[in-house]
Amino acid sequence: MLILDPSQTVGLEHDDRVERIRRATRRLGLYPAPDFSSTLVPAAQMPSLFRVDTPVLRVSFSERTFFDTAQSRILPSGRTVVVAIAEAVRGEAPDVAMFVAGHTDSRGSEAYNYQLSVRRSEAVANALAEAGIGSVVLWRVGFGEAVPLYPNNSDEHMAFNRRVEFLFAARTEAVLEVLTTQLETPCVAASRAEASACIGPVELRDDYEVVAVGPNRGAIGADAPARRRAPSSPPNRRAPVAGPGARSAGATGSRTAAVETPDRISISLRERSYSIPAPLH
Repeated sequence: MLILDPSQTVGLEHDDRVERIRRATRRLGLYPAPDFSSTLVPAAQMPSLFRVDTPVLRVSFSERTFFDTAQSRILPSGRTVVVAIAEAVRGEAPDVAMFVAGHTDSRGSEAYNYQLSVRRSEAVANALAEAGIGSVVLWRVGFGEAVPLYPNNSDEHMAFNRRVEFLFAARTEAVLEVLTTQLETPCVAASRAEASACIGPVELRDDYEVVAVGPNRGAIGADAPARRRAPSSPPNRRAPVAGPGARSAGATGSRTAAVETPDRISISLRERSYSIPAPLH
């Protein structure tokens, strides 16, 4: 009888998740096709009750798959994606986390773009909950224009920046680690100058609110490493690095009191941290 250690189990579950979601979306014949990428969160950045190297899957869809320009009502093509993803994750184990993240380009005001990204992430997350996702813990968050993939200097690039992303991991903490360190990774760029144009000054909010959707709640580790890393460059910039950047998780977020069923979590892109409200008594 072959006995797998926890890291092997988490890795195999991740590989199976990738394949299931690839198959589910490939059948839809979407254009442009969604982008798949994975990031490994080291065990040292996970809570002691789950001290395992934990991969995070990110699946990114173009805005046009889900929405008309400046709208938050899901298109039929987006509804089809929702159904496919819901079917693909229904068999997941309890505590597996799925995040829906909304992003925009830089046209319009920061406030408008942020609210649009929130409404879009909420619309998709609510549709997933209605479709039925089993025991998956579902969250939604909007980042507005704060996390571009490309410089906002052409229609093509802005189309890539207007996107809906799904992030999956065995635990909520792993996805939070990846989301808090998004600005440490440069945009996709062909040169240092192009990367600098993309990652130049961006208007960041103090916090971006992650909100639980649906009845499922996952326990959040109370004793995860409570380190906070100071930004290596000015708070509203990413260090310019040329060439395609593989997303990675580096800093560890700050945690407050233990909360087993949080409804909301705050992410700070400036401080590369997240915080969980203390429970009410």
